[in-house]
Parts: sequence; C-alpha cells; structure tokens
Amino acid sequence: MAFPTRLQTVLTEGRAVIRSGIKIVCTTGTYGFWNGKGDITVNGQLYWPNTLIEVSEPVYGLGTAASTFTMSLVAKRDSGLTPDKLLLIENEGYKDAPVNVYDFYFDPDDRSFLWAEPGAYGFIDTIDHTRESGDKKLTANVRSGAIANHRDGYRTASFEDQQLVSAGDQFFQYASKVQHETFDITFD
Repeated sequence: MAFPTRLQTVLTEGRAVIRSGIKIVCTTGTYGFWNGKGDITVNGQLYWPNTLIEVSEPVYGLGTAASTFTMSLVAKRDSGLTPDKLLLIENEGYKDAPVNVYDFYFDPDDRSFLWAEPGAYGFIDTIDHTRESGDKKLTANVRSGAIANHRDGYRTASFEDQQLVSAGDQFFQYASKVQHETFDITFD
C-alpha cells in the first residue's frame, strides 16, 4: 500500500485527524480497539471503539535490550467497549500475545480512513485486572518486540544444519571446523 498523496496534503496543512489503534493477536482470536467512535475495519481487521485507550510511552534502554510499556482498556458502556467484549480478552490465552500500536490517519473533510502507521509493538507479559470507578479495567504489561533479540532458536550456523535447509549448499562447510581450530601465533 503506497503512502497516500491526500495524507501528505492534510499533514502539510496540519489538518490530519489522528487516532490510536491497538491490535492484540491472542491464541484463538485477534482483537482490535481504537480511540474513536463506531466500529472500523483497517486492513481486514475489525477495530472496536474505546475512547479510554491508554498506552504508556515505552521505556527505552541501550543496545538490543527489550523495553516495556503498558496499555489499558476500560470497559465502560459509553466509551464503546462493553464489559462482554473485554471479557473475550480475559478468557483468551494472552501470554506472549503479539501487540501492535498504530496511529490511524483520517481525512478531516470526510473522515475517511487514509493510513495506519505502525508504532510500538511487543508481547503481552501479564494483564492486571482492576476496577476504575466501578468499571473493569485491563492493563497489559507489554515487553517490546526487542525481546525477540534474545530468543534462542534451534538453528545454528553450521554445515550440518545448512544441509537440512538446502542439501548440497557449501556456504558453511568450514564453519564448524573453524570454531575448533587451534592457532599458534609467534611474534618475532
């Protein structure tokens, strides 16, 4: 999908309407929420309204360390998110569920959807269940996508492993041998 010319125009004019969206991919369902009115569909995903979405600013670290942020949803009938919809997420397997946060851009003249700009992403670690003025509130504690930098896979950079991927490929033919070689270095 190409960046729309109309979006560039309204951004330059300073008139773009910007809303936030959250997509959560749980074990049996994908849920979308946005801080606007009415249901919308973006890239095939239905987003339910919730005017009370809160996403904290990610806490960034140095290097490839994972950061954390929180996102909260309050079940309040007049906010668009009814308690029965919030219950769907509570009943899901949400541990390590991928989360994407978006900025949604709309045309200020006709309110048509223009663009979804990806922002923070990560994986749900835990969800805190609280009440806010009598309304149910879920606060997801999210580890940023950088957590994947530290996940070990089962593949290795070895000749044997490469043969499983592409038989006959010689790219790693010396890889496993080099790690076991001993070199004698003398200085004159």
